Amino acid sequence: RLKVDLDRSTSVNQFLGARVARCSLTGLADFLYNFQRKVEMFHETQAEFGDRGDGYVSRTIALVNCCPPLRSFVERCRQCDPQGSEESGPRANSSLDRIVNQSVKVLTDRLFEHIRPFFDKLIKRKWLNNTEAFEAIEASIKQHFKRFRRMDAPPYQTLVGEVHRRVLVEYVRAIMRGRVICTSSKMRKRMAFRLQDEAKQLKGLFKDLESSSSWLDSVICHLADIILLEDTPSIQMEVAVLVKEFPDIRKKHVSTLLNIRGMMRQAERQEILNIVKDFECSSVLMCRDHALFSDIPITSEVHSSRALSLFTLLCTFRGPTLFCLFAPRAVQHISTSIQL
Repeated sequence: RLKVDLDRSTSVNQFLGARVARCSLTGLADFLYNFQRKVEMFHETQAEFGDRGDGYVSRTIALVNCCPPLRSFVERCRQCDPQGSEESGPRANSSLDRIVNQSVKVLTDRLFEHIRPFFDKLIKRKWLNNTEAFEAIEASIKQHFKRFRRMDAPPYQTLVGEVHRRVLVEYVRAIMRGRVICTSSKMRKRMAFRLQDEAKQLKGLFKDLESSSSWLDSVICHLADIILLEDTPSIQMEVAVLVKEFPDIRKKHVSTLLNIRGMMRQAERQEILNIVKDFECSSVLMCRDHALFSDIPITSEVHSSRALSLFTLLCTFRGPTLFCLFAPRAVQHISTSIQL
């Protein structure tokens, strides 16, 4: 009805159209603020008392689907009356943004309630020969998006982009826990090839879901290449590419990755870590929308590096010699440190 009135008034003359647009947008901004508060109360009530089942998902999507046509009308009013909409226009859009963002968050959280336990099973020794955890993650995402696809664009793009980002964050977090330490070139190849294979599957999955966050697709492959490559110059080049594409990565992330690939020689490590240091010192402005590693904390790299050195030494010795060098409690501490 508001759109019809605006179109009719605009067809009469520009001044009348601007007046109608200003009045409509002022009233709409107030309405959307109240609507936003009702949506927030709905989510709060459901979180405390509701069952958060399929009905909750359907109602959440229905609420979000109200936003695109309302946003289009807000933009139409702003075009008819640019000066008069300077206050009410942003206020209306802010309410719509809050509705979409909160709904995206609750739907994403709902999905991760199901798949988070499977991320804990990734990047362990058992994972090298078992695909069940990854397949469960992939299947659950597909199942949830059968319902999520009922959401209209552009809110759907916001949802799938956030799911895409969080999946990659959790996957990289699993890598950075260092629960697999490569002790041979053969093991590095096994781990790297497995990472590359799952990276390819994730890329295909989110392409099918129409995610526009393709900038995320390369991160696992870069990490796999750093594990796979043999010579230091090649690793340096790969690290440089990784840092350029993901400027929020830090020295401690790369140090952990070098621990995983079993690189102990301090001279080689330092040559590679200096690449990251050079980028950290440069004044590169990072877009928050492309942040990934900043959501992945790392424990003390000194502690993990020492643990790696001791672990490799342990692997070198066999039989009684091992216990002559290390007390049982020390052996247990080292094993815990590297999280085998």
